[in-house]
Amino acid sequence: MTAELVRGQNHPLPGTRMEIRVSAGRPVVAGATLGDDRGRVHGVEWVAHPGSPTLPGLEVSKQAAADHRLAVDLGALHDTVHRVSVLLALPVGVEGPATFRALAAPFVAVTGLDGTEIASYTITDLDA
Repeated sequence: MTAELVRGQNHPLPGTRMEIRVSAGRPVVAGATLGDDRGRVHGVEWVAHPGSPTLPGLEVSKQAAADHRLAVDLGALHDTVHRVSVLLALPVGVEGPATFRALAAPFVAVTGLDGTEIASYTITDLDA
């Protein structure tokens, strides 16, 4: 059964390999950061983005899209990683909204490799 999360809520994961799916309705850039037990990112080598889309245990999309699938293998992440944060940005130099306020709320789902939804979250109150 899928858990619909609220802001700040956590949910146990049934395995170590999964996808994070993002649906934004319009093209956005997706990236991710790896954080330690305090949420700190220890440098560019802990950031995945279209120009550097692959880190051990994490892969993000190489271009802007309305739908993204980020591949995550928790077992392949460094032992000091305690948090994976997904980042969304509006692409520059293309026709489209200037702020997230002009878009429908993006929807994020964590799924198993078979596509079964584990947890989901609708991102609300985006002002920039």
